[in-house]
This record gives sequence, C-alpha cells and structure tokens, in this order.
Amino acid sequence: MLRTGSLLSLLILNTLCFSTLTLSAQETSEPQDTSTASPTDKEATDDSDEKKPDEEPSAKPTKVQIVPLSGNYVDHPQPMSLDPTALLLGGSVKQKSFFRMCEYLERLEKNKELGGVLFDLSNAISLNAAQLDELARRCERLRKAGKKLVAWLTDASTAQISLAAACDVVLMADFGGVDLPSATMESMFYRDAMDLVGIQASIVRAGDFKGAVEPYTNPEMSVHLRNHSLKMLQSLNDATVNRIAAAREVTAEEIRNCQKKRILTPEEAVSAGLVDHLAPLGSMRTAAAEHFGEQVEWLTLKSKPQQSMSFFELMGRMMAQDASASRTSGNTIVVLHLSGTIVTGKSEVSGSIVSQPTVNLIDRLLKDDNVKGVVVRINSPGGSATASEIIRVKLAELAAAKPTIISMGEMAASGGYWVSCIDAPVYAESGTITGSIGVFSMKLSAGALLRRVGVNIETLALDDSAKMNALDKRWSPTQQKQLQGMVDQIYSRFLELVASHRDLTKDQVAELAGGRVWSGAQAHSLGLVDHLGGVDTCLQKLQKKLKLKTIKVVHRPESRSGLDLSDLLGNEGEEEILSSVLNVSSAKALRARGFSLDSTLTLIRESLKPKHPRANVWLLHPAEFVIQ
Repeated sequence: MLRTGSLLSLLILNTLCFSTLTLSAQETSEPQDTSTASPTDKEATDDSDEKKPDEEPSAKPTKVQIVPLSGNYVDHPQPMSLDPTALLLGGSVKQKSFFRMCEYLERLEKNKELGGVLFDLSNAISLNAAQLDELARRCERLRKAGKKLVAWLTDASTAQISLAAACDVVLMADFGGVDLPSATMESMFYRDAMDLVGIQASIVRAGDFKGAVEPYTNPEMSVHLRNHSLKMLQSLNDATVNRIAAAREVTAEEIRNCQKKRILTPEEAVSAGLVDHLAPLGSMRTAAAEHFGEQVEWLTLKSKPQQSMSFFELMGRMMAQDASASRTSGNTIVVLHLSGTIVTGKSEVSGSIVSQPTVNLIDRLLKDDNVKGVVVRINSPGGSATASEIIRVKLAELAAAKPTIISMGEMAASGGYWVSCIDAPVYAESGTITGSIGVFSMKLSAGALLRRVGVNIETLALDDSAKMNALDKRWSPTQQKQLQGMVDQIYSRFLELVASHRDLTKDQVAELAGGRVWSGAQAHSLGLVDHLGGVDTCLQKLQKKLKLKTIKVVHRPESRSGLDLSDLLGNEGEEEILSSVLNVSSAKALRARGFSLDSTLTLIRESLKPKHPRANVWLLHPAEFVIQ
C-alpha cells in the first residue's frame, strides 16, 4: 500500500537536510589492475644508478594481484529491498555476485603476465558450502596456471579457513585467531507461540520425514526427523573437514579435533597445520612478499571515483532498466538461475521463482539462436506443486531442444528437486541440501485469535465443502480425507517422476523419499544426482559437448538495477504478520540469525487469505533453518 504521507515526509526531509547523496560505483564497476610500488621496487631503482654498463639488468618483479574478499556472496543477487531512511543514513546492505567474482578469478587465471595472487581474507565473508567447493576448484586451476596463491588472515571463520586452505601459503596476523565450529542446524518451531495467540494448523502430508510441517504441529523436532537430520549434518560437516584436511595435508581427525576445541590462538592454528606462518598485524604485503620472490609489483583493484547526485537523480537511476542487458551475441551458454520459493503467478516477485515469468524467460532462451546451451542453477526449497510442474515441463522442453545441465547450489529440495526431473545430467556439490521428496497441504485458522479480540466470523454455505478455506475454522474430518487423497496422488506422481529419471524403481525411490533430506554427497551415493560438481564443471562439460573453442557466459534472469514503488516502500505487513501471528518480536532479529523466513511468510500469506479458489499443495522444504 502506498502511504502518500510517508513519501511526502521523506521528500521534505531530503529537501531540508540533504542536498546530495553520494553513490559509490565501486561495486558495479569491473575490477581493473593498477600497479603500486613496493619497498623492494624502490630499492631496485636506487641500486640501478650505481650499476656498471656491463652488468646484466635485474630480473623483472613478480606481478601479484591483491584480491580482497568480504561481505555476503550470493549466486544471483536480488534487487535490494530499500528502506529510504536507511539509505539516507547510510545503512543499506548489498549482496555481492559470487559468479562475477568467479569470472574475475578466471581472468586472472588466463593472465600470463601474472605471477601470483594474494587473497586478503581479513574481513568477514559469507559463503555457503557449495560456493566454497567451487572456489576450491577455481583456486586449483589458478595454481595449475602457474600462479602462486597466498592467503592473509586475521580473525578467521570456517569459510575463511576453507578458502585459505586452497592456497599455497597461509599467513595469519599474530594478533588474530580462528573460530572453527563443527556444523550445526538451528530450526524454528512455532507451535507454542501459535497456541498462545490462538492459531491452529490443519495439515495433510505424504512422508513422515516432511519436516516443513513440524514447526506448525510440534513444539520441537520429532525423534525420527532429528536422527535423520543428524546424519545429514554429519555428511555436510565431513565434506568441510575433508576439504580442509586434504588441502592442508593433515588428517581429518586433526581437523575434527580443531572443531571440538573451536577457538584457536594464532600459535595453535600454526601447530594444527591450518596456518603456515604468523606476522605482525598490518604487515600483509611485507609478509606475503617473501613468498613471491625478491621483487614484487603489487596490483590492486581500481575503484571509479565517487559521483554525487541529487536524491531525485538517485531515484531515477534506481528505477531505470537496462534493456540491452537481455541481449546475447555469439556462442553463448546461459546460466539460468532458479532462486527462491516457487510460486504461481504472472508478475515477477523479488526472492521468488514465479511460474509465468520463468516460463517466459525459458521461451526466450529456446528462441534465441545464440544460446547454444543452458546450465540451470537451482537454489530453492521448493514451493507450489502446480508451479513446480509448470516450470519442470518447460525445462524439459528446453532440454529436448538444447544441451542442458542441472546444477544444484546450496539447496535444491522438494519442488527444487521436482523441477530437476528432466532428461538432463544433474550435478550437486557435497554440501548441497537436496531431496525432501514429499508433499503436504496446510491451512492456518485464526478463529480463536479473532474471538480474543472480539471478532466473530459467520459463514453461510450450502454445504460443508464450501467452507474449506474459511479463515476461522479448521478442516473437518471429511475435508481432511479429501485433501489427503489429493496429496497422496501427487506424492505418487513425485515418486514415479523421480524413478523414471533416476533409473530406479518406485519402491527404491520410496525408501529415499518420505520427505527425507540428503546432503549432496549422500544424494550422489544414493543415485539421486549424477555427479558432484558446480557451475564451473557444468560449463566445461557443455563447452566440450558443443565443441566450441570459446564461449560467452551470461546469467539470467538479469538482475534488475531498478526498483518499483513496492520495492521502495517495502513489503507491507511482513513484520506485523510475524509479530502478531507467530508472537515473534522482530523479523529483522530473526534474519540477523540467518533465518530467511520466505517459506514461512509464503505459507502464512496463502493460509490467511480470506478467499482462495482451492487448497494449495506444497512441495516445500523449510528454508527456516540455519546450517553453520
């Protein structure tokens, strides 16, 4: 809803207090190399004045690119949700493109003049397990291309240690430390809060391990789901431990001992084999130079100068769209990102995979002769069964027309797994979360809550079935039975679909289904995915299959640079829904702990709609848990 008064107040505030805003173009500019002199360069210059004519010239300095990594890296950045007040006060947070960073590393790999790379990992980094697997392979290719890799750490997390382990040398400030916990899984359960406020859940499901419904039915996780989740967690942790152990040439047991201790001093990190050498804080270049040669020419990322613009110029730029971004030319491989909760609809929604816009995008790829192949990158907990099937059918059409490979990212579960059931090879990383083959339908009824605040709903209907979606009533036994039959039918279809594309019998799939969630490594051993690998692996496979010497890689859908008014003003009622219905103090506080809340909000909004043509059936895995 557009609040005219709020917008007017904002404009007045801008007029009175802010004459200009400064917009940094650093994040949007392409990295460029610029040389800076090191102390060894200056010494070489001084010595050259005293050289005799018959002396041989000194060796050329080793060119080393400094790559500072920090912040939150995501596969496919979404348009930023804008809080105007936060913008004016400088409090906005921006996502960074993981694959743009990977493309930059690929350019370094091909730079024959470059002798080394110094990864500055002194700032906090957010990378998921699937991304770390891919980065490790890209670092290995840099090393094979003859680049020496050195990592610099201060305070190091699991992500920083994992990335540093892929380098030849790991340096750490002597006034730092390591925090290396084993994997944990944190889940949210709403049942007690729902009882307090008077919300009841009616649920039908197929699969005893379909954990998406438990937060609304149980105050805590069921025993059988807890035991299964612990096994998955063990597999995810093993992947991290084995990656670090292999790279650092220590045993997995030694890394596990570090995890059990968790907090390590710099000296303990050296003793454990996680770090090679310590150096004084602030001496990154000096300490790293010793490992690159006698002379080093440092190359740094060049930032474009900041430009100032008025508030209205800034709004105009943010709302503009780049029409040229969607065009392709030459031999192109498209990385098609399916990121977010899968929902039915005709209009794009930030953070969701909406059925009709997704189908339209796939149609454009089908008709574009420049698109020679497609990598479908899935990062989704699933969603609507209907929307999942609509997208799956169109993806099957794409795979029949052009070489296509499925790449599972951090999560490709439930509906995210359903859409992968096409005639195309499926790749996952060891740390991918997948499976969750199960179905459910759910309705939240708020009759008790409404009565507590003095509201009574009187529904007149000619028969009981017409009141199935009444806001104040739970499903009746008859309605429950009818919906269970529909859910069972869709679940049977899910099993058949997986069986037909995984070369398994329906009974074999049933043993792996029931809502069970697997790590990528588990899924590979069980036959639910074909290979372990990431987007880099898929691109290499497609290029080889297409027999192309060079390819152009583009990512779709293109990230919108613009915002509409709904983006500008935020999602109406989101925090209010979580605060009043679920008795949660603040959506921001939950997100600060890593909970996305997208799946929960989708289910709540659909359940509390006063009018809905039919009950929704969901292929959805709960995204509202955090694995660290």
